[in-house]
Amino acid sequence: MGTLTDRFYFMQTLEMVFDPAAERGFPTTDLMYDKQENALFRATVFNGDYLKKQKVDMISNPVNGEIAAFQTLAASQLVEAYENNELKGKLKEIVVELDEDSNPVIMLTKYKR
Repeated sequence: MGTLTDRFYFMQTLEMVFDPAAERGFPTTDLMYDKQENALFRATVFNGDYLKKQKVDMISNPVNGEIAAFQTLAASQLVEAYENNELKGKLKEIVVELDEDSNPVIMLTKYKR
């Protein structure tokens, strides 16, 4: 179980399968339950400040009634994305002041009002 909103519950399934030869396994599926529609969907939330699709983690860090979730973004990865012109919006403005050795950026996901 992850982030909960008035309408949606975000959750994830984990398949108990591991391939030792490939050193891969335990695939996950992101799900969203819509209370209004009484329906379950596969759902992926993307960060709009990236030009390429960058997934937002809606599962790991649910917080409270004001902040839905948080996620840390590594400064080195953000600087690389900035140098490759892959950022836009508020995140791009923040990364201008970072270098690869900076502390991670904490992204807060807030509820719409």
